[in-house]
Order: sequence, then C-alpha cells, then structure tokens
Amino acid sequence: MIRSLVLAASLLLCLQLDAQMMPFKNYGIKDGLGDNNVQAVIKDNRGLLWVGTDFGIYWFDGKKFFRPQVAANIGQLYVTGFYKDFNGTIWVLTFFNGIFKYQDGRFTNYMIDPQQKDENANSIADMIQLSPAKYVVLTQNRSYFFDGKRFSSFESEKIDIKSTANSVTQMPGQTIAIGTDDGLFLLNFNKGKPIITKHVLIGTRIQKVAFVKPRLWTISEKGAFCFPFKQSDATIGKPVPYLKGRSLKDLAAGQDGDTWVTANNGSFWDVADTVYKIRNGNITVYGKQNGLPENVQQIYYDNEGIVWFANRKGLSMLADEYYSFDKIVSGHFNDPVTSMLFDDKRSFWVGSIDGLAMRKERRYSFYPNMGATPIGYVAWLNKTKKGDCLVGAVAGVLKIEKNSVKKYLNLNATAFSEGPDNTLWFGGITGEIWKYDGSTIKKIRFRNPVHEMTTALYVSKDFVWVGYRDKGIAKFISRNDSLVLVKEYSATTGYPDMRIRCCASDLQGNVFFGTRTNGVFMFSGVSDKPLAHINTQNGLNANWIRDIVLDANGTLYLATNNGINAVTGNYKHPLVRYITINDDNINRETNCILKDGDIFYVGTNEGILTWMPGMIHKDTVPPRIYLTKISVQGLKDFSIAPYTSDAGSIELPYDRHFISFEFAGVSLKDPENVSYRYSVTGQDNGWSPLTRHNDAAFDLKPGSYTFKVEAKNADGIWSSRAAIFHFVIKPPFWLSWWFVTLMTALTVFVAYSAYRYKLSKALALEMLRNKISTDLHDDIGSTLSSISILSEVAAREKEPKSKHMLAEINERSHVLMEKMDDIVWSISSHNDTVGNLFSRIQQFSSTILEARDIDYEFRVPDKLKEMKLDMQRRQHIYLVLKEAINNLIKYSCCSTVCILAEYTGGLLKIEVADDGKGFNTNQLSTGNGLLNMQKRTEAMHGKLCISSSPGKGTRISLAVQIE
Repeated sequence: MIRSLVLAASLLLCLQLDAQMMPFKNYGIKDGLGDNNVQAVIKDNRGLLWVGTDFGIYWFDGKKFFRPQVAANIGQLYVTGFYKDFNGTIWVLTFFNGIFKYQDGRFTNYMIDPQQKDENANSIADMIQLSPAKYVVLTQNRSYFFDGKRFSSFESEKIDIKSTANSVTQMPGQTIAIGTDDGLFLLNFNKGKPIITKHVLIGTRIQKVAFVKPRLWTISEKGAFCFPFKQSDATIGKPVPYLKGRSLKDLAAGQDGDTWVTANNGSFWDVADTVYKIRNGNITVYGKQNGLPENVQQIYYDNEGIVWFANRKGLSMLADEYYSFDKIVSGHFNDPVTSMLFDDKRSFWVGSIDGLAMRKERRYSFYPNMGATPIGYVAWLNKTKKGDCLVGAVAGVLKIEKNSVKKYLNLNATAFSEGPDNTLWFGGITGEIWKYDGSTIKKIRFRNPVHEMTTALYVSKDFVWVGYRDKGIAKFISRNDSLVLVKEYSATTGYPDMRIRCCASDLQGNVFFGTRTNGVFMFSGVSDKPLAHINTQNGLNANWIRDIVLDANGTLYLATNNGINAVTGNYKHPLVRYITINDDNINRETNCILKDGDIFYVGTNEGILTWMPGMIHKDTVPPRIYLTKISVQGLKDFSIAPYTSDAGSIELPYDRHFISFEFAGVSLKDPENVSYRYSVTGQDNGWSPLTRHNDAAFDLKPGSYTFKVEAKNADGIWSSRAAIFHFVIKPPFWLSWWFVTLMTALTVFVAYSAYRYKLSKALALEMLRNKISTDLHDDIGSTLSSISILSEVAAREKEPKSKHMLAEINERSHVLMEKMDDIVWSISSHNDTVGNLFSRIQQFSSTILEARDIDYEFRVPDKLKEMKLDMQRRQHIYLVLKEAINNLIKYSCCSTVCILAEYTGGLLKIEVADDGKGFNTNQLSTGNGLLNMQKRTEAMHGKLCISSSPGKGTRISLAVQIE
C-alpha cells in the first residue's frame, strides 16, 4: 500500500500553466505608429481610427498609420482625448493647446486662454455637445460652456460645483452627468438654464462617467457604480456597486451590454494593469498573463464591438474572443505538444516530448514517469472503439485509466491503427508491424521488409497502408499473419520526396498521407495512382504536414509548421483557407489537432491553442474604400488629400502617361483579409481579378479615363461605393484634334493645289497641242496645198523636163501633207480615245483597200471606244497599224482583211488578219517598216506578234498595257 502511494506520488508532478492568452492584437512603432505612448482612441465616420499620442495624432486604417499635420501653439501636441459630436465632427482634446476641430479636411484651434496666462486653462479633460451650438468643456481647473467660438465659465451661469470636474456624459433629454472630485452631479437645462438636480457619491472622486441606455456607469477610487436611469423624471436610481474598494481609472461601455473597466494599480507608470469586463453582472479579469498590454491609459469600445486599448506600448485591440492559449511549461522549458485526447470522464490528456499532461477543470498535472520508468516521447494518443485510451511512447504502449497511466503492451510502437474487426495494429521504430486481438500479439511477416521507422498506419477492410519516415508508402494485402505488397510509392517507383509523417481516412475509405516536405497525398483502394496531391503549388502555405483531421463535411484540417490549413472543395482543385492567429505570443508551428464538437484543440511547440470558430462574428460592416496616394510620372507637386473617396479630376500632358494608385479598404476587424478589385474605364471594360495588394500602376495612351476601386472584407461584404479618380492624358499636339484637322485641311489643300496645278498644266498642254495642230493645219498645210496646186498647174505646161520635176514636187507635197495630217491628228487632244484611233485607221485604210478591191471589216466594241489613250500610245499604235495595212496591200495579194480590237486584263489587243498568200516567218525581211513597228511596240512596252505561213495568210497581233 505504501509502495503504491509512493508510486502514485512519483507519477504526478505539478505542471506550470501560464494563464490563457486571449486574442489581443498589438500595434506599435514596428507598424508605423510614430509614438508608443498612446493616450486616446476614437473612430470617425470614415471608419478610420484616430490615435492620440504624446506627440500628435495618427489615423489608422487597419494596416497603415498616417499622421495628419497639426500645429501646436505651445510645446508638443499632447493629446488627452477625442470627442465626436452630433454631426460626426471630431474634436481633439489636448494638454496646453485647448481643443481642435477637424472639419472639411482642416484643423481649427480654440484656446480658452489665448494669452496662456494659466497653463492649466488650456488643458482639456473632457467635452460633450448639448445642442448644435452649445458644448460643455472641462479643463483641469474649471468647467466651461462653448458656443463654437467663445467660452463662458460655469460660474457665469451660476453653477457652483466647487470641485474639479473630471468627466462628463450626455443623458436623455436635457440632462448631463458630471463626475468630479466631490462625487457625481446631474444637471438639467430648463429653457437653456442649467440647474443642478442631483449630487450623489459625495466625497468620492469620480474618475469617469458613461451613459449607455438605460444605465449610467461611474468609476471611482472606491469601485464602479451602475445607476439605473429613470426616464419619467430624468434622474437616476440606486446604484449597483461592482469591484468594491478597487481604485479604477477608465471606463468604456458598449451597446451590447459589456462594460470594460481599468484598474488603477498604483503608480502612473505601473505596468501590472488589470482590466475587468462586466457582462450581465459577471466579471472577467484580464491581465498581463492573458496578453493584456501594459499600462492601459484608455479603453474605447467601437461600433463594431471591437475593444481598443490605448497603452504606453502602442495600441491594442480585442475583437471576437475566438481563441485562447494555454502556455505549458514543465521545468524551465516549453514542451512541444505531440498529441491529445479526451477520456471518458472528459479529462483532457496531452502528449509531449517528455511524457503526459492531464487537464481537468483548468488545472494541469504532469506525468513524466510511469513508476521509475520515464514515459519519454509520446508519439500518439488514441481511443479505441471500446473506449480504451492508449499511449504510444518510448516506455511502450501505455493505457490511461482512472487518471493514472499503466503499461499495456511491451511494444515500442510509433504508429497505431484499429482494423474493422477491432484488431489493434502497431508500427515499430525499425519497420516492424504487430497486431493484437486482445489476447495475443503477433508479429507480421514480410517478404521484403522495410527497415525504416513506421510513422503512419491505416488498416481498412481490404488493405494495410504503411507510411515510413523516409521511404514512402507501401500498400499491402493481409493474408493470415503476413503482408503481401500491392504497390509501393517511393523514390524507386517514381515517387520522390515521400517522407511520411501522418495519415487519416475519410468516410469513403480514401487515405490521406502527410509528408515532411511535399504536402498531402490522397489515395483510394481502387486505384494505384494518387487521386490528388495538395502542396504549396496549389494553395497550402507550408509543405510540412504534421497531423490530419477530417470532419463530417469532408473538410481537411492540416497541422503544418506554418499554422492550420483548412482544405475544402475538389481536392484536385482545392480551396485552402489559412486559420491565422495574429498573436505574437503564439508560435505558428502546429503539431497536432483534436476536434471536439465545434471546438478545435491545436498542439503547438509551446502549449495548446483552443480555437472556437463559432465565436467569430461575421463582419457585416461594409469596408470604406479610399485613395491614399496617386503618383503621376514627373509631377512631384501633385498630391491628394489622404483617405479620399473622390479625388476629382486632372488633365495630364502626353508625356505624363505612367500613373500609380495606392488605396485602403478600412476593415479594422480583419484587415489582413481585405481584398480589392479595380478598373480603368477607357482602357478596359471589366474589373481586375481579386487581389490583396493595395496598389496598382498603369502605362496609358492618351485618352479619358476613370479609375475605380472597391474593397471586400473577410466575410465577403463589398464596399457600398467605389473610390474614383478621373483623369485625361492629353495627346501630343500632333495628335490633337485641332492639329489633325489642320493637317487634314492642309493635306487636302496641297493635294487640291497639286491637282489644280496638274490640271492647269494638262490644259495648257492640250491648248498647246491644239494650237500646234491648228497652226500646222492652217499655216503649213495651206502652204503645202498651195505648192501642190501650183505644181499641178505647172505640170500642164508643155516642157517635159519641167513637167517631170513639177510632178515629183506634187507627189512629195502630197506625201508631206499626208504626214502633216497624221501629225496634226496625233497632237490634237480631241482624238485621245480608242474610238478616234480606229476612226482614223478606218479612214486611212478604206481608201486604199477599196482602191484594190479588198473587202475589209472593223470590229471595235462600243464600250472600248470611250477609253482614253495618251498621245504617244495613240500615235505609236496608229503608225504600227498603218504600216501593217500598207504591207498587206503591197505584198499579201489578199481579198479580205479583218481588223479587230478587245480589252481584257488591262491589255488593249489589236489584230490585223488577211487571207493573202502569206510567207515564211523564218525568212522575215528586215526592212525599215518591220523594224519601225518593233521599235514603236517596245516604246509602248507592248508585244508584237507576226504569224504567217505560205498560202495561209498573215496575222499581226499587238498587245499594249493601258489604264
């Protein structure tokens, strides 16, 4: 009996448990906040958080801090508080510098004592608005009314409070509550005149007052008091005390009924702060051990239910309390958690690298030993179908029973699985496989055993799947007490990088194996190939998979060295969501997962994270979207007001075509998961793909554009309106409408002038040709005619010699007149058609053909007769045809001649054919006539073809290109 007690005592050691860490998120200098000493916080109607520090103001959009420029009248701009009035205007309360009003993008300063005769006169403690033109302003030594321009003291209104006022709040109707060094005062305004209607808690220093319908909260050096408000007579009832005897320094009350109170633990610089949350009369305590920031100055409860803590290390927020963290320390070190389970009594067991721990009712006990034997590294914890809680450890297979641990099987088992027949299977450190039916342990035989640590084991109805630490996966069939290999998945079979760390199965019998460096592989019993492979290339944020859990909906939860990944949808095209805990105090490396109902327990290297997704409230507030910066290439003096939803418009020169935008979707609850889409009307007609990046840049052509951007919060709510910016990139002057119009007009003018010039030259040439033709006809022609006539008269004389000479003169003058007539015809512009050409040929040939009694025929299509011919082609064609007709008259002895013309494919084809005696073309004469015909054809870039044979007539073809 004594030995058993000693043994039990040796098993059970105390485990140090740090208090639960809550989801506080902290911002400071590392995030862009210029001063860590934050005194006050408020949220404006734009959704931006105003942060007041010892050295000025900052705006916060969830990701970025921006400092608006505000000039102090004296010293530094030391902010003591903020106030938002009925219109949403923000007022800044300061030490020594009075109040500042921010409206329409400008800060306006109001000083109670502009001459600064009293250094405390301009140090503001609190303010509220009574009516559109009346405020109450409290300073460190006096209280004032303020009409928006001037201040008047309470004494001037005959209000005698006789003590320093510290805080003021508006109540229904015309009632206000003022907390002073001498208790709580209620003032009611009757026809604009203030009257003190109640004075309670006399002698108690009231630090802060806040009214949240239907209660008035006050905090003091003696605790907190909650007064019910009586609407009937605008007064308060008997208070309910909270935190009696505690000195409290700040208060924030939300519309959801939660009230937050900060304790004054002593020194102004004391870092050991305590914050209390009062909900339905119950009090929850938060301190440094829960992640509470140090030295909280003010608490602010915004309209989204987020609680903000202004402190001397920056700014902290607490939104949904959807997780907690138990930091577990044994000895002097954190023990990484390797596995977890709940036993039948709902005790929570944790496996670590140094044994076991058990939590019950928020207390942990540590089990490093089993008797004198160290438990050592715990590889797995599992509950069988019978309810037995088994442990795989260095000390063997252990059993948890009645809050104690005992030896179950003498096996060094690194992996475990339970078969469909309730047989227990175990994998060993050097590849051994055992099965246990409840009475007998049998070692399984292999034909080719793998000498490698078994890290994963799954036994189904048909197959035994074994995962090895560095040698992949083996798929076996179980036959009696041996395993027959069906398929191997390793480097030798084409599957490299298969270092198995865990496995799990779904309801369909699919098996999932997690690897050390290559994500997750999914297999089924009916296929030898993996059904899916999920790693960082298709969505995961880490490839080291340490544990796998599947829920009833098929969602795959993966414990990785970079947090939890939740995989849904088609595994070949998975949808991956990262479960992010934004807490610097919690290590991102996760080792194991246990799902218990709707709660997840996650083992890390430092403790246990309890994740409660059901506590996450949907963010239903549409994110406001603003342009924060616009940069235009080369325009250093161009800027916009920060957080602008409509940045107006601008015209840019053509060489300022590169423009970039920065924007912010304000979602303070989950800023990391805000996504954006944008469009540029004028460049494209659609939205960009969703992106987490809050900037965009464009290189644009001249044109008119509108940039639009929208934001979507983590829960899919889009901003109600887009942020926009209109801009025009002017074209260069040579592309501007007026220049193009001018150049077009100039081109038309030049072309028209050139046409007119060409036309005038053509007309002048035509006139010259006609004049030459007329002159040749009238002058030279008449002279030759007279010579011919005179020669004929002289030829009638009797002298033979004179008669012969005159006959020759007559003949030559006739020839000259004929040639002159041809020249006159060819020069005249009236004859520049195909019809006139053939009329001339017909006129010439008819006389001589009829004189020789030769029948002739002309075939010229009517449509061809109107086609134009220039003078040179017309003359060349005429003379070629004239020569051809002269030759057939002289040599062919023909009886019939056919002259025809046609126009095809841009070619004028003319053919002269006779039925004469013909000749041998190989003995073609080289006389001047044929040579001249050939030269004229070449001058026209035409083609002349002569075909003939003895007794078969002659055919002369001429082809000339004309337009």
